[in-house]
Amino acid sequence: MSIQLQPQIAELEKWTILAGQEDAVFEVMDPFMGPVLGALEKQLCIAERYKKTGLTASVHGAFIDVNPASGDPDFRELSRRRCRESCEIALAMGASNLVFHGSAFPFLRGAYLENWAAGCADFYEELVAAYPVRLYIENAQDLDPTPLRKLMEKVRSDRIGLCLDIGHANYSRTPIGQWFDQLGEWIRYLHLSDNLGGFDDHLPLGQGNIDWDLVNRLWTALGKDVPLTLETGTLEATRESIAFLRDHQYFGLER
Repeated sequence: MSIQLQPQIAELEKWTILAGQEDAVFEVMDPFMGPVLGALEKQLCIAERYKKTGLTASVHGAFIDVNPASGDPDFRELSRRRCRESCEIALAMGASNLVFHGSAFPFLRGAYLENWAAGCADFYEELVAAYPVRLYIENAQDLDPTPLRKLMEKVRSDRIGLCLDIGHANYSRTPIGQWFDQLGEWIRYLHLSDNLGGFDDHLPLGQGNIDWDLVNRLWTALGKDVPLTLETGTLEATRESIAFLRDHQYFGLER
């Protein structure tokens, strides 16, 4: 089992020390945040700094307003360009895993959902054919597992799977157990943070209302060794979350 941290470039040295202490690696999202988004030269500069650590296993690709199956051709092409840039930046860091948010509008079904699933499946397969990466599509604004299930039913490549974000599942309309039940065969990656069931608070683990005993049992039942990324923001919150996992011996961590 691989623990992944989401570092911040401003404190990269401290994150690198923590990774060494915990035998952890990085899932990097800095190049896709704030003012550097879309500024490829700056993004590649950040990528080079992360590459030098030798710790970057995964990248959280562009996720702000990205929908590669949009019905608007201009917006669709911009979204796809952001995804291609994400692949290039990941390879520049030495990473082979990329996480992209799912982008289906949660209240539209029928022909809309079928077209979205087909469009995304075709595009993601183009990406893995063009780049030596593995893609993990994350539940983001999803209220239930249906859009991601529709997507994965159309995917043919074994280099495309799902990232289940436990925090996002907790504030959806669907109990966490049903996310595992309906998507389990495709879940190959987890994002971990806590919240109070209303918003994406990114609290340290144990400070929200997520039933981590249940999540640990569901993860164990998958029988898979999947990357686990702590999405808890600060260094201190990440340390607290690792201590919480160790205290409860969740996800195979020992005291």
